[in-house]
Amino acid sequence: MSFAILRTTKLKDWGNISASLQHTFRERLTPNADEIRTALNAHIGGNNSEQVLQKIKDGLPDKYRADCVKCVEYLITASPEWFSQANEQERLQYFHTAQEWLKERHGVDNVKYVGIHLDETTPHLVAYVVPIDERGKLNCKAFLGGREKLSQMQSNFAERVQKFGLKRGVEGSKAKHQRVKRFYGHLEQETPKMTMEDITPKLLKKGLFQDTYEDDQVVVDRVNAKMQAILDHKTAQINDLRQKLGETQAKLQKTQQELSKMRFNEQMKQSQAKVQEKQKNLSMDDLKRSKGFGLGR
Repeated sequence: MSFAILRTTKLKDWGNISASLQHTFRERLTPNADEIRTALNAHIGGNNSEQVLQKIKDGLPDKYRADCVKCVEYLITASPEWFSQANEQERLQYFHTAQEWLKERHGVDNVKYVGIHLDETTPHLVAYVVPIDERGKLNCKAFLGGREKLSQMQSNFAERVQKFGLKRGVEGSKAKHQRVKRFYGHLEQETPKMTMEDITPKLLKKGLFQDTYEDDQVVVDRVNAKMQAILDHKTAQINDLRQKLGETQAKLQKTQQELSKMRFNEQMKQSQAKVQEKQKNLSMDDLKRSKGFGLGR
């Protein structure tokens, strides 16, 4: 059974948005992408990260909180086995349907970029959307606020693409998809292992004088598939760790900035206190003079 895969990432910091766009346009090192196939990637809405970044900035309202979600990154794909069975026309139709779903969900003007990556093991669509609600407000919660809305989103998308033979994931499950680059199973599962069963030809028919076993090429294909599954799982784990490291570094940087701001405010308070103390002393001197208590003859 093949599944439709849809995940979202909330982007608040311009640094994170820029880094994500640079990955999308392969402007930074992307180990899991095939450089030879990168030219096959399609870009709708911009030719480089700077263009799309500016479109996102231009799509924001005049006033918004600095810590709000400025952009939502969508990743849409399907189970690897579906792509291995689907022809090119079916793949294109699937991604076109996904793009139209995004436009209906957010409005054409708010979908700033849509790209299709064909240089990784599993093709996928990446989109950057400014979450403007019906009132024209920047409001990510209107689309992704709470488990119920997220579940409704998954169900709605699954209904739209079910004509391609794709199913929705288990509703209400706590499964976690990988971030942006790999989508092969669940990270919490154990890494697949090569077994004797994988490398041993299977008995197809037991004969009276001679048994029939599967062809050597079938065994080779099975071993290659298992090796790829192991590699994909390890790559997904590495990418997940990189994401967590990046999030931790971002939180650390934010904490350092807040601490610096607190220190600055404390220094300002101390400086103001000293100034006020000096002003108070000067005022006392003036008062003594006015009362006839001269400070000198």
